[in-house]
Amino acid sequence: MRRLLCDAVGAILGCSTGKMRSPLGSGGKTLMQLSRAEMRQVITDYVHGSDHPDLVVYRRDFGTKFDLDRWIDTMEKRCNLGQFQGRRVLEVGCGFGWDAAGLSLIGNNTVVATDILPSMIDGARECIESSTAKGHDLKVEARQGDICSLELPDASFDGIYSSEAVEHVHDLAAMFARCYQLLKPGGRMLIINDSNRWNSEFREATLEMWKERDESWEHTKWLTAEIRPVEHANAKPYAAMREEIIRESGIEFDDTAISELVAGTAGMIRPGILDAATTYKRDRILPERPKFSWCRNPETGEYAERLL
Repeated sequence: MRRLLCDAVGAILGCSTGKMRSPLGSGGKTLMQLSRAEMRQVITDYVHGSDHPDLVVYRRDFGTKFDLDRWIDTMEKRCNLGQFQGRRVLEVGCGFGWDAAGLSLIGNNTVVATDILPSMIDGARECIESSTAKGHDLKVEARQGDICSLELPDASFDGIYSSEAVEHVHDLAAMFARCYQLLKPGGRMLIINDSNRWNSEFREATLEMWKERDESWEHTKWLTAEIRPVEHANAKPYAAMREEIIRESGIEFDDTAISELVAGTAGMIRPGILDAATTYKRDRILPERPKFSWCRNPETGEYAERLL
């Protein structure tokens, strides 16, 4: 029976480690032969293996706010919790592949690391190539695509791993269905996420971020200049994107109707927005905005940190 394991970060950090197998690290050494300093060097080399503009910003806190030793300990515990030792593992939403490198190094896993964003995969591939050139034995393949439709053989993975990514996925039901198909019988899926609606401080900060991402051109410029310049090169506030779609419908609305439709279609993607415009023109009915998942790219469907 396939098992789906969803757990919070706190529970993962508190799990017991158990006995690990002997994964290969750098220069053919096993994990038991690698010193902590050598493990740190392998990961540091990986993280600094690309000068992709988005990755340069992404690693800004590496070595300062990012505690590498704690991360290594955490990845060891996650490998044990997911039973990812000597397995073929799929990572969903890999970003630039830091955790994929950890899964390979610490758990002796062969990892297929996927992300929907081309900029992320470009950076990950450069890091993999750089690590290989330095003699590090990281068995990681980076593949760009939507997990809901990515072409991979069914029942081809012993485990599936996803950290801080499901809050962005455009269709969770489709993602879980596809992951179920990709898991071998007895496989385990490990999900780590801290985006929740129960932590009032986190929730309020997230809702404020949504408002800025939806409405503020200054926030959009900040995303381009300070966060990921390649990914956000053509970014616009989501509300402005919805307004463009509504105006492209060819239906004539006055400014008041446009404003009402822009607000009412938050959380919808292009087909739904066009349907809402038609319904509004005919019946003056607006859709109800979903409370915890309304900040969403209307073209790609990607959520901006939805609260789960």
